[in-house]
Amino acid sequence: MLALIMVTCLVASAPSQDAAAGQEAPSGTSAVSTDDTHFVDQLSGEIGRFDVTNWVMSGPGDVRELHFVVETEAVLGGAGVRTVWRTAPDGDFFGELTRSLDPQTGEVVQHWYAARSGTWSQARQIVQFDASGHGASFSGEDGYGPFEARTRTMRTDGGGYRWTIERRYPGTDWFLIDRGEAVPASDGR
Repeated sequence: MLALIMVTCLVASAPSQDAAAGQEAPSGTSAVSTDDTHFVDQLSGEIGRFDVTNWVMSGPGDVRELHFVVETEAVLGGAGVRTVWRTAPDGDFFGELTRSLDPQTGEVVQHWYAARSGTWSQARQIVQFDASGHGASFSGEDGYGPFEARTRTMRTDGGGYRWTIERRYPGTDWFLIDRGEAVPASDGR
């Protein structure tokens, strides 16, 4: 379940037909630029080494607190970013996320490797950027049925970032399934 939630956190399902067709961004936001180096610039607040606290819903009324050290760097000649997740404090390899921009569609392409299960997944989504961070909306299906989801990542004072992921199943209100906070790593590296 944890790997599924981490993948949900980091790798979203494909956008709806409207999003893929280039639906306009809400006022005050912009879709990612098709200039892939600009895409990396928009994620610059997430590049570096961070201590991460992640609160993950693992069932109704059951939230687990997890700790990671993540390191994100520009890759692919500046056209993408790679984030390596390690559990804290032991440093075991947990997974790797690579994000890049498909300049033909404007979609962010995400590849997630879950180390514990040894599986890869890929997703594409339209990401909206604004002055404080970025977000996306998507839909999917899990063991509880079809759902809608929305994510938001915001830069914080002090050089870190926070994220939230909410879901809604048919007939339910939005509820938080994942949230986290990344602060610059305390190990000085």
